[in-house]
Amino acid sequence: MKRWLPHIGIVLGIAIAVYALFFSNSDEDVIRDKLAQLEEAVRISDGNTNIVIRAARVKKEFGEIFEKEVTIEVPELTDASSGRTELVQLAASAPKLWRTASVDLGNLSVDVDHSGTTAVAYGQAVLTATRHSGDLHRDERTVSLRFDKIDGDWRIVHVSVSAGQDDSP
Repeated sequence: MKRWLPHIGIVLGIAIAVYALFFSNSDEDVIRDKLAQLEEAVRISDGNTNIVIRAARVKKEFGEIFEKEVTIEVPELTDASSGRTELVQLAASAPKLWRTASVDLGNLSVDVDHSGTTAVAYGQAVLTATRHSGDLHRDERTVSLRFDKIDGDWRIVHVSVSAGQDDSP
């Protein structure tokens, strides 16, 4: 029995290495999952326009995505804003402007630093929305989202959105 013990240890070590190499998520995969979670959190459909219910859902989702003291730079906001609470309020009130809306962050590039503690997702984000009047709205902007790894979890700590060209009819 003692002769087999080293062989079992080697097989177990190889199995762990194979799992880590092929089945664990890379930092980039985790960040892309966070971006997909953000897309879903801000989506507005005809059935989810109740602001109170939406605010509760957005608050829960944003708690998993954003650092509490996130900073936000958006041209429509006169100053740089900060705080997840303010961001939740903005996202929760979106149904006042839109009947439906979705944001596509799928084309963002993700760069993780060599230490694996900071990352930036940047590129073109696209908002496709319908106003309450029925008019279609499409807005494409350059965005940059900085992520920090905090207590082992990737969180957005800074959001920057460029001024955009309004392609609405």
